[in-house]
Amino acid sequence: MRIVIYLPQLESFGGVELNMLETMRALAARGHRISLFYERDGNLTGEFGSFCESLHRGPSPLYSEAPLRDAPRIAGRILAAGRRRPDVIFANNISELAWAAGVRALTRAPIVCHLHEFKQVRRSSMALLTRRVNRFILSSGYMRRAWTNHGLDGSRIEVVHPGLSHAAYPHGSEIDRLRYRQELGLPEAAYIVVYMGRLIPEKGVDILLDAWRALALPPDQARLVLVGMPQETDDYIEGLLALAPPGCEWLPMQREVLPMLQASDVLVLPSRWDEPFGRVLVEAMATGRPAVGAAVGGIPEILRGEFSRLLFPRGDSAALAERLRALQNWRRDDPALAAHCAHHVAENFSLTAYVNVLEQVFSSAVAG
Repeated sequence: MRIVIYLPQLESFGGVELNMLETMRALAARGHRISLFYERDGNLTGEFGSFCESLHRGPSPLYSEAPLRDAPRIAGRILAAGRRRPDVIFANNISELAWAAGVRALTRAPIVCHLHEFKQVRRSSMALLTRRVNRFILSSGYMRRAWTNHGLDGSRIEVVHPGLSHAAYPHGSEIDRLRYRQELGLPEAAYIVVYMGRLIPEKGVDILLDAWRALALPPDQARLVLVGMPQETDDYIEGLLALAPPGCEWLPMQREVLPMLQASDVLVLPSRWDEPFGRVLVEAMATGRPAVGAAVGGIPEILRGEFSRLLFPRGDSAALAERLRALQNWRRDDPALAAHCAHHVAENFSLTAYVNVLEQVFSSAVAG
């Protein structure tokens, strides 16, 4: 099957980019031929180039929420995608659908759109943008509710939780844990709590700092490691740095997350906004680390069953502090928790299962 896809940049900014990299690689390994259109190179360009049939970099962004107005601007990219003679057009944002609709008009190929987040779109624009889409893929039940409440046709929606290649997220040994701590300059015996993500207000890092302050753990016994420091800071980040209690360490965004995960004891996602999914939680649990998350968006669909005790109410730093304190000695008090976390991911968030469903959606769209 020939698939054309668009991504704005080939940089590992977060879960969306890594999910698409792993998904496209898995589809290519199954014999599908992928043509990738993008705007900006990044640290994933080489990896995409290793399995895509072709890469097409262009200066004009394909995003559009006014398709009639923007059709001339994106016409060249539409023609280029049409020349690939796709069987399926795979869009990853509602604002890409003007481009996708243009390619469909040239090729009659069906459109499958994976909406990675919820955003308000005018009803008139949404009807025009979505009417040519054969199927929508959403990453959580929360996303389905949000989009159907906004007017999206539920009969064209498939909810599929993104999955991981479990071989890429091994537990690691105790020797690995100590080695990575040494490499990262972290105390070998300390309680290590990690946040990995953008440092923006929606992610609730200030809530995590308040919780850490309430714990009042000595820095030689506990460290909070915040991974995601950009090269340039803004007022919000400067405020975080000023308010950070003792025992906080700030690191730049990491392309390879495994060393940090294997060095850690617990991962936290303290978001204020409704996370569409929360891939970093799944990554941590795959390595046998418990993950604590705000009860927002799609996060409760990950931390369900026995792991619902690791949820805390949105914005509640006191409740977050309680969850972190309860997990401080989990390796001693609940040593089976690591295996439970990994099993939960293997059973519910498999890349193979995710790609199986994606193939089924593509095939049904092609079949009409």
